[in-house]
Amino acid sequence: MEFDWSGLEKALIGRVTDFVRRLRAEHPGDRLLAAAVHEFYAESGGVIACTCVGAVSEESLASVATDRFSADDLRWSPADWPWQLDPGPDEDAWSARLTAEATAGGGHRWDEVHDRYLRTVAAACHAARRDLVTDGVVPGDFVVVALDEAWDLVPLSVTPEQLRTHFPELVAEQRESERLDALPPGERAAELIAVLDAPTGTAPLGSDEVAARLRALGPAAVPGAVERLLRSREKWLWAKLLAELGVASADVLDALTGVLRNRRLREPDRAWAAAALARLGRTDIVTAALDRLPETVAVRGLTAPYTSFRDIGAHGPLDYRPLERALAAHPALHDAVFAALRPGTNLCAVAPEETETCLGALTSPWPVVRCHAVLVLEDAPLTDDGRARYTAALARLRLTDPDPTVRTAASGVTHRAGRAGGSSSPTR
Repeated sequence: MEFDWSGLEKALIGRVTDFVRRLRAEHPGDRLLAAAVHEFYAESGGVIACTCVGAVSEESLASVATDRFSADDLRWSPADWPWQLDPGPDEDAWSARLTAEATAGGGHRWDEVHDRYLRTVAAACHAARRDLVTDGVVPGDFVVVALDEAWDLVPLSVTPEQLRTHFPELVAEQRESERLDALPPGERAAELIAVLDAPTGTAPLGSDEVAARLRALGPAAVPGAVERLLRSREKWLWAKLLAELGVASADVLDALTGVLRNRRLREPDRAWAAAALARLGRTDIVTAALDRLPETVAVRGLTAPYTSFRDIGAHGPLDYRPLERALAAHPALHDAVFAALRPGTNLCAVAPEETETCLGALTSPWPVVRCHAVLVLEDAPLTDDGRARYTAALARLRLTDPDPTVRTAASGVTHRAGRAGGSSSPTR
């Protein structure tokens, strides 16, 4: 059955308007300023949680101000507002239906469904404000805004006038983005690299936005990043960017190798160079230098292709063979590598075309590889055959694997999955 997007939007509108109407009745003398849908949470490929709704008046905002944070500081921090509406059973039911829609058929439409959900929330904010103003519940300058962590939904949920009045920094970002988009790629890359190299807060665009734009430029950003890597004192920043750009040219590899081998440089700079080389498919360069590297640098390089760092920017397919070759040559590093990839650390996400590699890794001679595959396959988009093979492997590993951490990881996945691997535990 097709998902009821219209019904979801109506539910979101009603949730905001009912809350504000109740506050108006309870606080008739207050000047209501805004309501915000906030606390957005979603697990890529998994649950899409329902949000909270906050509201604030001039008077209530003043009541939460402190010596450390003024009312202006908290004006657009809805988690600090005194009036909050948490999700209830109705919202949980919508979350369950939305998650089911997003994860159906192996979750291949998850991004599409999640994006439409966010746009539906923004549209509901527009409609809720219109209804409240039309009914005279709030003044005409009342704001209903979707405040996600990155504020990407703010321009979609408020009027242009409200955006200029309350969020001028977003307007400045938008204008700067339009100016940059009009430049040829080479000039755009040069300007973005200069911004990334400038002190924080001195440009309209934040560092995360600048890095994302440089990643989108790809090869056009490489020459400037290499130049900065060679002459900058903060070499880690440029090594990280080069890894995310994903261009393994001779100039890039030479520059990163030089940083990796330079014993006069700080360990963080050398560690990021090692990570970048591994991300670019050249773990062999790191492996060749292992006898001369501090352990922290060596471990960062060997583990980079298997952590969440891999998920940012361009990267090659998941491949455990470079790590296995490095460990075969330097087995003493295994425990340190395992500690960096232990359960509870931020591991990479697995694409559908990488699941076969992970399933094969479940029989690796190295415990760290087996454990990593166990953990990343838990949320991977598996086919029915792949799921059956994974389930059988979990049953074997949790009972017979010689490594206790692998056994514990397999048991934990089995427990969370309920009957996976033959467990009799109830499904979560």
